[in-house]
Amino acid sequence: MAKKSKEPQQPTLYTPAEVANFFRVDPKTVTRWARSGTLNPVTLPSGHRRYHAEEIHELLQGKSATAPENDVDPAEEPRLAVTGRARAVLRGVVRDYFDGDAGAAIRVLSGG
Repeated sequence: MAKKSKEPQQPTLYTPAEVANFFRVDPKTVTRWARSGTLNPVTLPSGHRRYHAEEIHELLQGKSATAPENDVDPAEEPRLAVTGRARAVLRGVVRDYFDGDAGAAIRVLSGG
């Protein structure tokens, strides 16, 4: 019979490259997300950063605790089928390239 370990299980941690692969972005984007607070890395004694799997999975499902609150009336909000992954990437783009100004991003994307 195999013995069951009574030690607490270590959390699963992902490398920046693994996180980048999940979101299909460049690893430098993952670093920017960490600097802006979108992601909360764990810094190992070696100085390398790792990301909690639970946090990454929540972002992929669109359940980010660090995402800005949506103050748009749901009745006026466009009904778009956006996956959690796409939503997280879009939030990162708005935060990184438009200083968090969603209106500016919309104006650029709509050609205005």
